[in-house]
Amino acid sequence: MSKRRILPWLLLLTALGCQKPPVAPPPPPPDVIVAAPDLPPPGPTPAQVAQQQATTSVAGGKTDGFVVIPPGKFVMGASAAEVEAGTWNDAPQHEVTLTRPFELQVVETTQQAFKGVMAGNVPAQPKACPECPVLNVSWFQATGYCNTLSRLKNLPVCYEGQDKDVRFLGLDCHGYRLPTEAEWEYAARAGTTSPRYGVTAEIAWFDLNTQLEPQPVRGKKPNPWGLFDMLGNAHEWVHDWQGEYPPGAVTDPLGPASGQNRVFRGGAYKLPETEARAAFRNAYGPGNQVDFIGFRCARTL
Repeated sequence: MSKRRILPWLLLLTALGCQKPPVAPPPPPPDVIVAAPDLPPPGPTPAQVAQQQATTSVAGGKTDGFVVIPPGKFVMGASAAEVEAGTWNDAPQHEVTLTRPFELQVVETTQQAFKGVMAGNVPAQPKACPECPVLNVSWFQATGYCNTLSRLKNLPVCYEGQDKDVRFLGLDCHGYRLPTEAEWEYAARAGTTSPRYGVTAEIAWFDLNTQLEPQPVRGKKPNPWGLFDMLGNAHEWVHDWQGEYPPGAVTDPLGPASGQNRVFRGGAYKLPETEARAAFRNAYGPGNQVDFIGFRCARTL
């Protein structure tokens, strides 16, 4: 074929737009995954922060926010001068020896702390105040808090059973618990022997200086061992059943083996100054929730 015949055909194909089709890129190999852009992790919720604080390890055998109380000997109870004439005294003075060191919360358990440990399950309060003592807590709820705190910190629980069948596992348990009545008074006195460890208005919240409302913890001077509000602000549940103190010297007393009422100690924001004394005691049924009773935790070391 001559060059003259080929040229018209080439010109015709060009005019009709007959071009080579585009070549598609090859698909990516099947094991190639396109990564999503890096995103910052979501921040913890307030509840997660509170639980993280609660689960902080117990460093060196001592818990943050607690004071170590050494073993020792003291005179427990009310002197004759403290008791009104003609009033029966179920707390006569007697010598007590405590053989185990223990730690005690620096402050009464606050609303914020209770909410963090108990996943927000807080009883109705007379005043919404995160740093005020949690109140309206029954003895059973207080021991339940101690058990929950023990689990969060990977410690043994000190109470078995539930409701009316709660059983204390003894002073050799190294989880959190309520202090015994003797431990509480020994810690409150902090080596002092008078009814109070200082001038009442400087160390305690009571009916005449609170406008009948609970107050934030640490608002008054601590006792010589650094414990706040041992007198005033909130009465505090302790371990013991109510009963008259035994005569004579005792060692590591736990109170009666059974009873109907559990003891609370210390005085409260809506009650008179006369109750803000180291030896003052009263008792209610363990299921009662009272708007002036709270608690603080202890732990045998």
